[in-house]
Amino acid sequence: MEIFKEYDIRGLYPQEIDEEKAYKISRAIATTLKGKKIFLGYDNRVGSLAIRDFVKKGLVESGKDVVDLGLGPIMIPVFASFIEKTNGLCITASHNPAKYTGLLPYNKGVTVTPEKVKSVYDKGKFTEKVGNIVEEDYYERYISYITKGIGKLNLNVGIDSMGGSTTSIAQDIFKRLGCKIKLLHPMPDSNFYGKTPEPIKENAIELGKMVKKSSLDLGMQFDADGDRVAFVDETGKFVDPMVITMIFIKYLKLKKVLATVSCSLHLEEFAKITYSKVGRPNLEKRLVNKKFDLGVETASHYYFAKYFPFSDGLLGGILLANILNKTKKKLSQLVNEFPTVYFGSASLPFENESKRTAKMNKIEKEAVKYGKIERIDGIKVINEQGFMLFRKSNTEPILRVYYEGKDEEAYRKIKDIVNSIIK
Repeated sequence: MEIFKEYDIRGLYPQEIDEEKAYKISRAIATTLKGKKIFLGYDNRVGSLAIRDFVKKGLVESGKDVVDLGLGPIMIPVFASFIEKTNGLCITASHNPAKYTGLLPYNKGVTVTPEKVKSVYDKGKFTEKVGNIVEEDYYERYISYITKGIGKLNLNVGIDSMGGSTTSIAQDIFKRLGCKIKLLHPMPDSNFYGKTPEPIKENAIELGKMVKKSSLDLGMQFDADGDRVAFVDETGKFVDPMVITMIFIKYLKLKKVLATVSCSLHLEEFAKITYSKVGRPNLEKRLVNKKFDLGVETASHYYFAKYFPFSDGLLGGILLANILNKTKKKLSQLVNEFPTVYFGSASLPFENESKRTAKMNKIEKEAVKYGKIERIDGIKVINEQGFMLFRKSNTEPILRVYYEGKDEEAYRKIKDIVNSIIK
């Protein structure tokens, strides 16, 4: 079954994950995770709502006491698992299109990767005990935790949750903090208004227009489950996530940063950077001991280790808004304090793994001609112009390609080389 990915369990509803499979997977999760208690949350996808009760049933019939936290962003059940030092489970497919659903188990705020769950699932031998279902409210506790120490924010903020699980909570938080709010896509929508619910430049165009037209201070866009956030400045311009990272480093006085291998080399100008494999679990397990101040991925994931080891889009929005409020600067002014990031990416799809592996081997033989090779995750080529990265996706049958130039001319040269390698 292809639904067991490296980081999570995810697939099309109902073709790959239906009610029966969700029940069986939840029994495998309950059997795998130690401890009796598990916090459950879910997003508003059609598939997530369809399998919700079957997941509860599977957890209870394998002995878990399920704390049903209801519909909301992924961070609430993960936060509860972190604070209570126990288990969490989120029914979500993150930023994937609306037709997907998935199950993401956690323990103490850190992702539980699916290998052991799949082994139990395949054997079909589950714990035979009976648990209970109770309801608890961690909504207020979570909000209090991420807003602690934040004063009144006198800002005009545009918010786009794309109909996802932050639709209600995002406006609630920023209103409480004193912001005036203007909403794009103000109602929950299980189809995410026809978009793939991902906070990227292409999806933020409409938000940028709203921010500029309404003279707002900034706009923020969240993915379907809320653990990612992207920003547009007061002119409506999308701000590169790596520039946002530099702003966080400088104004939050962060010294040690754990960054995935696809992140901008410019980060090295502002903090001590340690590079990591791509993927949520790879960062969380290293952030939990607080040896790093920040974790970051190019896809607008920000992990603020002072708070907890997992990514939180709402927290990222709060902290950036607080920086604007304290500095009394416009977001575009902050952006101008940092280098321009010249970054590109591409995705190469493949019919099967053998063809993908063959292409990767061919790329590696060609790439070594162009600079120093690092193999933290895939093949990364670094030279005086910038870098190129070629890696297998762990969630889709594609090769991910990333490249960056130190300036505009270097970017063009790097891009030409990349295109010659992957053709």
